Amino acid sequence: MTTTPSTRLPENVRPVHYRLILEPDLDTFTFAGQEEVEVTVESPTSEVTLNASELNVSRAVSEVAGEEAVASAIKYDEEQERVTLRFASPLPAGRVVLRLDFTGELNDQLRGFYRSTYMDSDGVERRLATTQFEATDARRAFPCWDEPAVKASFDVTLVVPEELEAISNMPIASTEPASEGRKAVTFERTPAMSTYLLAFIVGDMACVEGNADDGTLVRVWATRGKEELGLFALENSVAALRYMNDYFGIPYPLAKMDHIAVPDFAAGAMENWGAITYRETALLYDPENSAPQAKQRILEVVAHEMAHMWFGDLVTMEWWDDLWLNESFASWMGDKTVDHLYPEWEMWTQFVSHDTNAALGLDGLRNSHPIEANVDDPAEIRELFDAISYSKGGSVLRMLEDYVGAETFRKGLHAYLSDHAYGNARGAHLWDAINTAAETEGLGLGVPVVPLMEAWIKQTGYPVLTAEIARETEQAEATIAQSRFLYDHLLGEAADAALWPVPVSIAHGGNGAPSKHVLSDEGARFATGAGTDWVKLNAGQTGFFRVAYTEEEWRRLGEAIAAGALPPVDRLGLQNDAYALVKSGHLPATVFLELAESFVGETDAIVWGDLAANLRGLESLLASTPHLDAFRAYARSLFARIAAQVGWDAQPGDGHLESLRRSIVINQFGSYGDEATLAEALTRFRKHASGERTLVPDMRAAAFGLSSQQSGRDVADALWRLYDTAELHEEKVRILGALTRTRDSALLADLLDSSLSDRVRSQDTPIVLIQAGASPDGREQTWEFVQDNWAELDRRYGKGGFAIMRLVGIAAGFASAEREAETREFFETHPAPSAARSIQQSLESIRLNTKWLELNADTAGAWLASRA
Repeated sequence: MTTTPSTRLPENVRPVHYRLILEPDLDTFTFAGQEEVEVTVESPTSEVTLNASELNVSRAVSEVAGEEAVASAIKYDEEQERVTLRFASPLPAGRVVLRLDFTGELNDQLRGFYRSTYMDSDGVERRLATTQFEATDARRAFPCWDEPAVKASFDVTLVVPEELEAISNMPIASTEPASEGRKAVTFERTPAMSTYLLAFIVGDMACVEGNADDGTLVRVWATRGKEELGLFALENSVAALRYMNDYFGIPYPLAKMDHIAVPDFAAGAMENWGAITYRETALLYDPENSAPQAKQRILEVVAHEMAHMWFGDLVTMEWWDDLWLNESFASWMGDKTVDHLYPEWEMWTQFVSHDTNAALGLDGLRNSHPIEANVDDPAEIRELFDAISYSKGGSVLRMLEDYVGAETFRKGLHAYLSDHAYGNARGAHLWDAINTAAETEGLGLGVPVVPLMEAWIKQTGYPVLTAEIARETEQAEATIAQSRFLYDHLLGEAADAALWPVPVSIAHGGNGAPSKHVLSDEGARFATGAGTDWVKLNAGQTGFFRVAYTEEEWRRLGEAIAAGALPPVDRLGLQNDAYALVKSGHLPATVFLELAESFVGETDAIVWGDLAANLRGLESLLASTPHLDAFRAYARSLFARIAAQVGWDAQPGDGHLESLRRSIVINQFGSYGDEATLAEALTRFRKHASGERTLVPDMRAAAFGLSSQQSGRDVADALWRLYDTAELHEEKVRILGALTRTRDSALLADLLDSSLSDRVRSQDTPIVLIQAGASPDGREQTWEFVQDNWAELDRRYGKGGFAIMRLVGIAAGFASAEREAETREFFETHPAPSAARSIQQSLESIRLNTKWLELNADTAGAWLASRA
């Protein structure tokens, strides 16, 4: 894809090697830097342009054959985030050395070279400096060619107080005395790498460490006193490295791998090569206080970031339109690794719930984007960090692996990594490698890999397959037609003419493996099995599409669900498709409500979790109608049996998924107003808050949240006391989540005000606002608060991407034309370039919600009343 030349740096001068010296001052929150850059000049030039933002370059010198020349002018372009060095005489073609002196600020915006403050175990405020450079923020730490294809090697020296640790991508080469009370820590030279993968951390840090089978040093760092909480991540990181080295067939190329927990961090983690940074909640595990959800999240995030050491770091996309090459593979490979380490966790069923279904939800909006998206400026780049680049891409890769076979897929990945190691690549290089592997294996694919994947990567959206099952003979047949799935089908909008080559697996009642086909045109007919059996398309949920059946087939499938005739992943997929088809106007709401009754006997944790999420969606829609109480009574009827079965306390033999199920079920059952569950929650909470600390970690979120939901200031004050004394940050986040569930507007106002105070970390403010805004009880008040405080929120998060997009998404829950107009008007006067698409998605969602209520509220209400 092409990009606008004006936003890219001139190609006439390119770096080969940086020698970088940085000296952060944690008292003044500033830093000073010096760099020496060896560059190659293609043709004589009097100007050198590179990226720099929020830096002051005080001196620039060139050296050619031992002769130095001071730049005659240093010109800044703040909008383009560039600095241009002008020299009186042209620099000749060939090798040139540039030397720059500069200063900058250790900012509080969680990007570039930034500061973080925290209280140590003695209650003393401590400070550290750390980095977050992806996508375009290395330029805030040092002048550089801040584009992924412009790779160079780095020698990094950090001048820091003697008592602090300094960490960067490579092992320490030397430590020398510097100015009084300081030391100069120099690291070994890096391989050729992109600027966004460089990292440095300075603070009072400590680590636990071990060695992988190949001798690689693996360490987990945290602020001093918390390092022992890294033992779980260390053990599993070593195991994951063993698996990835074997799977990729290319050993991890660096001498060490550091995992570093920092107190303030915008995202979950960042794949800096050899020095991965994390939120504390994504790395530190306390066996006494961490919930199973946290344990799993740590493994998923660690494995995701480790996968980047190959996909993203060793081989890097040429430009950000191929960001998915990094993130899709890390999402897919991360879960593949956890599945290898913990097969009993059903990670691929969880992948469908957390990744595939999330991506299907976003990609069903007209205001979505293709996986490979044409982007140019930093704001557009930041918008790509969404469920399309991560989860749709990962889901499409899973579909491709199923299509060509696991071993053929692995061989293709190995060839791709080998061919492009230490360099850059495009998506086409990957498809060529997998296609070659398939041809070598002699696979007779219905559609070759390249055209198959080009359609899925370059087109926005995905298909819905409409299936009609004919049973006139003993051998049933499915007539299948495809069209683009769009939620605005509800509005009467026409789908476009897009078509996809669709790998389709078809399962049916009775014995026998699913049959496999490829729908390469608008429609086709396939044999499906014995004529009286149920028929289910997308067996195993490996395909990225939805399936629409007739109401008679939904009835058959509901009976199969109730009978336990389908595996969990297919049960999960059916209810998720039905919900989406109801939301898009393809089905009446009653079809989903009736299908959900088939799950009364369900036992699988992941199925319950996905069904619970969809029921929350319906509850949110119906919250402003007279039918809310009837819906909650209906929902209680769905959860009553499983809630009685799992109870509040673990049973002998319970494992990870049983713990997850208990938390999901009790929390959901109580949220619908079950009186006994609410009473038990409050009893257990009061006992825990009194000092007995009797609540096990996996039930704290439920007990805290349900207590907050039904009580007043006494519970809120008790939660804040627990928050202020909690040492594990996971516990603090859990408590903040509980506080968002209050139905008292005064207590919510206190929480919202606190979220912007020093009491709540800046990284956690969006968590508070997003969770409070997700509740029908708190959405309007939270959105008003966001608008009133937009200037501060935009200052903190406006150029960070993740948080600002999610804050914009709060408005997506509204369901009235008035709210749509108000939201549109607000963003017309308060633009958010890094969330421009998210704004359009929120407006589209409001419009869809409004229409859905108009068409379905009364019908759904009458059905719910009939079940009372």
